[in-house]
Amino acid sequence: MPVEAYHRPTTLDDALALNAEHASLEVISGGTLTMPAVNEGHLFPAHVMDLRGVGLDYVDEADGHLSLGATLTMTEVLDRIDVPILRQAARHTGSWAVRNMATVGGNLFAPPPLGDFAVALLALDAAVEVRSSDADRHLPMADFYTADGNALAPDELVTEIRIPVPAGETAFLKLTRKQEPAPPVVTVAVDLIRDGDTVDRARIAMNGAGPHPTRMAEAESVLEGSGLSASTIERAADAATEAANPPEDAVASAWYRRKMAGTYLTKALDQISHGEDTQ
Repeated sequence: MPVEAYHRPTTLDDALALNAEHASLEVISGGTLTMPAVNEGHLFPAHVMDLRGVGLDYVDEADGHLSLGATLTMTEVLDRIDVPILRQAARHTGSWAVRNMATVGGNLFAPPPLGDFAVALLALDAAVEVRSSDADRHLPMADFYTADGNALAPDELVTEIRIPVPAGETAFLKLTRKQEPAPPVVTVAVDLIRDGDTVDRARIAMNGAGPHPTRMAEAESVLEGSGLSASTIERAADAATEAANPPEDAVASAWYRRKMAGTYLTKALDQISHGEDTQ
């Protein structure tokens, strides 16, 4: 079935109205997820809406938060944002050509095990601004993913991602089976706040360890209230390995992903413990 209409709204209000009008509207910005599916014959959208003209490619910082418009590209993240973990995540998202088109909002919808930028957002306690023609709401990243995909209603759009400016120590690591760009075996993002040698707050997010980017709450609990000793790091890695429920595909078996979840969490925590540059 050919595309019946290609919509390019110039205001957010127009985009929200179109989204409410067409129940099966395919929303794109960079198109790096949609176009391969169309070209391979897996997706046949009747109506397509391109968000590049509605002004959501901004970066703002105020009140201790960083706000990223949903159509900001990964290349623009690298050019305009000086947050190491976000820069690392953007740098690991696809090839140079893909980063020029792929957006921070679109990355939330990447099929597993893709979605490396979303892993960093989850570790940073980001929230997603979701809007419809009738209302808007802020959805914590921890609540964005569901067993069925995501928590968006059919008439809602992701318009902004709001991130507390990191005050702690961060690390971001990605394992692939060959030189990047390549799909990940696992991706690990860590954000720790320490008081002296003691971890006050831990946030650990992984991709490739579940059906979508996932917080590793058990491993976080192991770290909080403890120092980053070798034994504590080992217990946290064991907790992540135990909690992982990874997918199995042509890239890696579930067994290998589960093993690498613990291994790469150990590497990330060792980086922070030794004060290594995570940029």
